[in-house]
Amino acid sequence: MALPRVKHYLVNEKYEDPGLVIELETLGDYILFDVGNINKLDRHLIKRINKIFITHTHMDHFIGFDHLLRNKLGKAQTVDIFGIAPLAENVYCKLQGYTWNLVEFEPQIIFNVKQWNEGLFEHYSLDLKKKFAKDFIKEEKADTDVIYENEFYKVRYAILDHKIWIMGYTFEYKDRLLFKKDKIKELPLKGKEFGVLKEWLSNEKNRDGTFKIQGEEYSYEFLKNEYTYIQKGMKISYITDVIYSEENKKKIVNLVKGSDVLYCEAPFLAEDREQASKVYHLTTEQTAEIAKEADVKKLVVFHFSRRYGKQTDKILQEIKQFFPNVE
Repeated sequence: MALPRVKHYLVNEKYEDPGLVIELETLGDYILFDVGNINKLDRHLIKRINKIFITHTHMDHFIGFDHLLRNKLGKAQTVDIFGIAPLAENVYCKLQGYTWNLVEFEPQIIFNVKQWNEGLFEHYSLDLKKKFAKDFIKEEKADTDVIYENEFYKVRYAILDHKIWIMGYTFEYKDRLLFKKDKIKELPLKGKEFGVLKEWLSNEKNRDGTFKIQGEEYSYEFLKNEYTYIQKGMKISYITDVIYSEENKKKIVNLVKGSDVLYCEAPFLAEDREQASKVYHLTTEQTAEIAKEADVKKLVVFHFSRRYGKQTDKILQEIKQFFPNVE
């Protein structure tokens, strides 16, 4: 059966600022991981971005926030931003770099920030109509590795070491129960009755029950096997700016295990592992090792060191020695 409609791609060339876009057009969700230089993104896409996941706020991961803000002005919207402290303060300081004395004439824009801070999720709201004051909303215990979830997908995280604490992410589109279009027509259902049946079949607690359709009882197993199928989900992971250590590797492998696609940094060749260690980044061999141990289906590498210029082939060829399915 067809995979869910999930479009994903890097923002820039492999030797430029990191960033990943995930488009879920059918859901109206446009997700951005990191906001480095995003000038290459279509401005109409930038206007639609409504969820942003930040690994950390080093310049090459956050400098594009101003460009994003410029393109957001003029349209009422809410943007959810996720990451690790002091992200809320970083967003606030960006917004306070400008004068907002004409906000009464602007459509409302709200940035909601959810940040991990020492085992807590802290929530803040920054509203254009309040000149982007940083309003504290609530805090809650971070007793799960899920930082965002809705009916269709969730985003999980791991806290990783890069001389500062940063976040790695995995996007998981959930398995979905769908009707077999031709078969379902056989049942005498109308309008909202289809939704009621789907909801009932989605609940495993109904496995031993029956569902009544126009006075006739149908078993759970019969309806599910005869009229539905499971659309398998998709797992896309994003890891960048981490040092190679046993603790980091264990956390990353646990997070990204079984990914359909792992987007992972590979800034340095294996021969430059000493330099990689000095600046808290990975080498090609280390990235490949993580991908292999995590049993990912495909590896996409990026964030190549400037010392290699635009010569990306050498890095790719070296990784292929250890993990063939890479691009």
